[in-house]
Order: sequence, then structure tokens, then C-alpha cells
Amino acid sequence: MPEKQNYYQGFIAALKQKLPQKATLVNTVAEILETDKDAVYRRLRGEVNFSFIEIAAIAIKLGLSLDNIVGIITLDHKPVQITMAKYVNPTDADYKMFSNYVYLLNSIKDQPDTLLLESDNTLPYTIYYDYDYFTRLNLFCWYLGNNDGFDLPFHEITIPEPMRELQKKICEYTRHIKNVLYVWDRMIFQRIVNNVQCFARLRLIKDEDVLLIKNELLQIINEIEQLAVKGHYEDTGNKVSIYISDILFDTSYIALRSQYLFLSQFKTFLLTSNSSLDEEVYNKVSQWILALQRKATLISISGERIRADFFNTQRSIIDSL
Repeated sequence: MPEKQNYYQGFIAALKQKLPQKATLVNTVAEILETDKDAVYRRLRGEVNFSFIEIAAIAIKLGLSLDNIVGIITLDHKPVQITMAKYVNPTDADYKMFSNYVYLLNSIKDQPDTLLLESDNTLPYTIYYDYDYFTRLNLFCWYLGNNDGFDLPFHEITIPEPMRELQKKICEYTRHIKNVLYVWDRMIFQRIVNNVQCFARLRLIKDEDVLLIKNELLQIINEIEQLAVKGHYEDTGNKVSIYISDILFDTSYIALRSQYLFLSQFKTFLLTSNSSLDEEVYNKVSQWILALQRKATLISISGERIRADFFNTQRSIIDSL
């Protein structure tokens, strides 16, 4: 049996075992995913794929073991799904994907011992989604590689307000995760500034927009510095650890864990990612991030001089815009 069929058969079998009455199963899944019953029937028949985020949301709500569901292939082949959302003109499917991820984060926000690990070579969306111009900048960078040769100027990039609301909810619910650990490579802001300067020379970003991006970057720096000083989120009190690495990262890696969830993500093409719900994959990704952490410098709470030097350097880099 092909891997894809194994994967869906395993998931559907777990659902039917949990909710053997078909009507109850369909009604429950429709309620969890906030969709209509026909859409659920199509998924149960295998005509439409359950996304990983949909599976995670269902599993969390029903208390299913995700590693048993998705870890059924082989030790050498693990199921992975790539997210390919449309941001400029999002479809209903794109909104549903973001809505499901918001639902997932909301589902785990009151669980104990939730953990988020990230190693990043660019600012994580769990921080920058709160900032309109920087979110647009990332969308602009993404669009340059996804437009078949047609360059859309920065001032023409727009994100629909419903999408922005979902993105900001992701930031909000991330602050409810009990323990967050970030490992960032030291070039994280230099890369951003280099990109903006290049786009400005190509006249893809107007001078006035460069200043607006610069002001937001300074706001982001101030927020991160306060977060590093306190070592926790102001509104939830949940712990945040920030490490700076001299090792340059090839991409960003994310590992999110809760009672029933083991979610791993590998960033691709800036705004898309490969996602896995397999516990073994989660363990590998978390081990990778923690290995980077051991070779990095802690700047949250302790290391005041190193922290001050780091943020002063980042402000100087941003001031060059």
C-alpha cells in the first residue's frame, strides 16, 4: 500500500475507533474544523486530504496519539506535508489553514508543560506577525520568488484584514506556551537590512517605505530587548529564553510540543514550511535546536553586558537604512 494511503487509512481508522458512530464522527469533526459535513465526508473518503494542522486539531480535541497515527510508515520514511498558502489573494483554503493553526494553538494554550523550540536565521513569525510593515516585507520577499518573473512593488503588497487578524492571533496564543526557547544566528538583522537596501536600490521599495520598515525594526528590537531583560512575556508571565549563535543557520527549525502534539516545521521559501506530526521527527528537530543552544550565548535575564552589546549592534545595523 502506498505511504499516502497508509497514512490516511491509519488516521481514519483511529477516528473510527474513537467515534464508531458515523453520524457522531462526522458531526464532531465538522465542529472541530468549523466546516460543513460534506467537507468532512470528502476527507473521510480520501477525496480531499486532511492537512497536518487539521489532524493535530482533531487529535488534540479527541485525545488521540499522533505518533501512533502518523508514525505507521517505517522508521526511515516519515510523513511530511508542505504548506503552500496564498497570501496576496488568499483562498478559502488558505484562511482555513491559518484558522486551523490558530485553533491548534488555542487548544493547547491552557495545557501544562507546553514547549516551543526555534532556531531561526530570520525573525520568527511568532514575533513579527504583530508588525504590519515587517509582515508585508516578508510577504514581498516571498512574492519575488513566486510571481513567475513579475515583480510587484512593495507599496502594492497588501494582506487582507481577516488574514492579519489570524496572524496576530498566532502571536497572541504563542505567548500562552509555557516555555519558549529561541536560538537566533547573529546575522538575523543584518540579513534583513541587506535585503531592504537591495530592494531600495532596485526601486522596488520607496524611500518612505524604507523609513517605515526601519521604524518597525527598531520597535521590534525594543520589544525583544525587554523580553530578554525580563525573561518572560508581560501579559502571560510564561518563560522566554533567547540565545544568540555565532553559527549561521541554513534555515529555521521549529519544534512544538504539548500533551498530545509533536509538531515539527522546517522553513522553505521563507513563508512556507514542511511539517511533521511524528514524535521521532520532533525528537530529532528538538535535539538539533538544543545542540545549537548549547553552543550559543544566553542573552535573556543573565549576561547583561553581552545583551547590551548585541542590541546596540543591531540598532546600529538598522540605523544604516
